[in-house]
Amino acid sequence: MMWNTNRSVILSCICTKIVILMSILFLCTAPFWVKFYIQYTYTEVDMMKPLLCTIYITGIVAMILLFCLNQLLANIKNNDIFTFKNVSLLRIISWCCFAAALILLLSGLYYILFLFGAIGAGFFGLILRVVKNVIEQAVIIKTENDFTI
Repeated sequence: MMWNTNRSVILSCICTKIVILMSILFLCTAPFWVKFYIQYTYTEVDMMKPLLCTIYITGIVAMILLFCLNQLLANIKNNDIFTFKNVSLLRIISWCCFAAALILLLSGLYYILFLFGAIGAGFFGLILRVVKNVIEQAVIIKTENDFTI
C-alpha cells in the first residue's frame, strides 16, 4: 500500500475534523480548564475573566479558520485546486491568523505568555499570505492559458 497525495489529503481532512471537534470540546469546557490552571499555577483568581475572554474570542477566530481549512481541503480532494475560491479561503485563513495574533498581542499586556502565541500566529499569517499570492498568480496564469487557443 503506497502513500500518495490523495491519502495525504484524506489524512489532513481527518486531522482537521479531529481538531475542530477537540476545539469545540475545549471551548465548551474552558471555564473548568482555566479554573484548574489558575489553581495549579497559583495565578490570581481575578485572571479568570480575562483568560476566558481571550480564549473565547480567539476560539471564534480559530473556528472560522478551521472551517475554511476544511473547505480548502475538500476542494483539493475534489481536484479543484487552482481556483479563486481557494485563494479566497487562503486569504480568510491568513487574516484569521493575523486576527489571532492581534488578540494574543493585546492579551499579552496582562499575561506575557500570550506574546509567544502572537508571534507564532503572525508568522503563520505571513507565510499563508505568501502561499496565497503564489496560488493567486497560478490561478491567473491558468485562467489565461484556458483562454488561449
